[in-house]
Amino acid sequence: MKLLALVFLFVCLVTSPFYTYAQGANYKQPMTINATGQVKDATGATIGLVTKDKMIQDAKGHKMAFVDGQGNLVDAKTNKKMGHMGKDGKTYMDASGDLMFTIKNNPDKTCDIFDAKGKKIGNVHESYKGTACALHCFENQHTHMNKQ
Repeated sequence: MKLLALVFLFVCLVTSPFYTYAQGANYKQPMTINATGQVKDATGATIGLVTKDKMIQDAKGHKMAFVDGQGNLVDAKTNKKMGHMGKDGKTYMDASGDLMFTIKNNPDKTCDIFDAKGKKIGNVHESYKGTACALHCFENQHTHMNKQ
C-alpha cells in the first residue's frame, strides 16, 4: 500500500506542471486590449500598450505603429501605411486592400476580433475598437511589413 501511495504521489508530481501550463493560456481568447489599453497575451502577460492618442507600443515602450486621423495604421519607423479600418467600422484591410479581420460587438462593452478565416484572435474594449489592429501587430510580431 505504501508503494502504491508513493507511485501515485510521483505521478502527480511529474504530471502537475503540464496541467498547470495547459490552464495558463486562454485559447478561446488569445489576446486582449483592456479598458486601460494594455495588450495582454493568452497567458495574461502584458505585451504592449495602446495609448489614448492611438499609439501602439511594445512591452518596452517602443513605438510600433499608430492610427492616424483617417483611420490608417502607420508603421512608426517607416511611416508606411500598413492598412486601414473599413468604412463600416467593423472590418480592417491591409495596405493591399485584403481583409485582415472583422470586429463583432458584444453586449459587455467589448468586441471580438476575427481574422480573415473566421478564427477569433482576440478581444478589445469597445473604446479601443479603432485600434484593434494592434492585435494583428502583436500576433504577427509586426512582421507583416516584410511582405511589402
